[in-house]
Amino acid sequence: MSKLPRYLMREVKPTGVIYRYNPPSSAIEAKVVESKSLGNNWKIAYKYADEQNKILDEWREERKRLKNLSSTSTVTDLLINYRDSLGFQKLEYKTRSDYDYYLSRWLSDRVGGVPLAKAKLGDILTPMCQRVYDIHATSSVSLANHSLAVYKLLFNHAIRNGYTTHNPFTHILRRVDKQRKVVWEKEHVAAFLTVAYSEFRLRNVGLIVQMAYEWGQRLGDVRLLKWSNYDSGTGTLSLEQSKRGASVSLPTSENLREMLEQQHKDFGWQQYIAPSTIRDLKGGLLPYSANSLARIGSRIMKRAGIPKAILLMDLRRTAVTEMIEAEVPLPNIMAMTGHATPQSVAPYMKHTLKGATVAARMRGFV
Repeated sequence: MSKLPRYLMREVKPTGVIYRYNPPSSAIEAKVVESKSLGNNWKIAYKYADEQNKILDEWREERKRLKNLSSTSTVTDLLINYRDSLGFQKLEYKTRSDYDYYLSRWLSDRVGGVPLAKAKLGDILTPMCQRVYDIHATSSVSLANHSLAVYKLLFNHAIRNGYTTHNPFTHILRRVDKQRKVVWEKEHVAAFLTVAYSEFRLRNVGLIVQMAYEWGQRLGDVRLLKWSNYDSGTGTLSLEQSKRGASVSLPTSENLREMLEQQHKDFGWQQYIAPSTIRDLKGGLLPYSANSLARIGSRIMKRAGIPKAILLMDLRRTAVTEMIEAEVPLPNIMAMTGHATPQSVAPYMKHTLKGATVAARMRGFV
């Protein structure tokens, strides 16, 4: 046998020799290669190690190249560089996922005759970016504004590191997004849960919706909830919100506690309360992505006969609106939603007949 390939270990066991491929932790964390037991066949082990080392060397060369970007580098190069940066890695998981989503929406749009993904940093001009923004804002001002904000961050990262000298997204003329006021009716929630809980494969999406509605939390936080967040003894959920880091402690209704008790029997063997069916490298289940949750949720809503104007993201606004109409004091609403100021609750408020009736009654006119 020849000399062992890099990162291939030979372990002598009572039962014989075992080979294990054990690459650097940085490569494992980046999901380039993985540590793996390869059995006792040295030919198979040597071949596997050589193949993985080739992948590892290519990855290292790519990282080396991307550490020295310039104005002739592409937006794709910059994206890879940014995702590898300490600033990006320190962001919460949900924020990283959101950034990737918003950045991806514009990559195929053409600027200067080529897709934005392949455009050189020094060739991208503000008028080109304005056209891309205007196209997307025609479909959704909110999504376009989110994408614009993240692209500004991306090019500010490039400027700080000396890869380019200008940010073509800084002076984009933004459109003002109309404040959304749509809410769910209780019968809509009931119809959604009826469909979702009728099939085991849809159950976890139903549970995510029920938890988001009852607790008044963002879907992005709820889909990432772990069993460590929930105290089954007291029925208390403890959550640090991803958007602003607010910490909330929330009670659980008897109905939801029963659901979670059954859920723990079925899914308590892994970390997420309502995971998807996709497994991670260690055999656990991954949480739903924002895209897959929206896609499956839309199918359930269609089957439940819920109007197209209603979206899953309207659940939090619905919870706040119901609390306001029930005359819940503002400090108590903020304790549940995690809002820091009364002004931050205002975007979730909706003018309703019930709310106006309460105001009139308190003035003595009804």
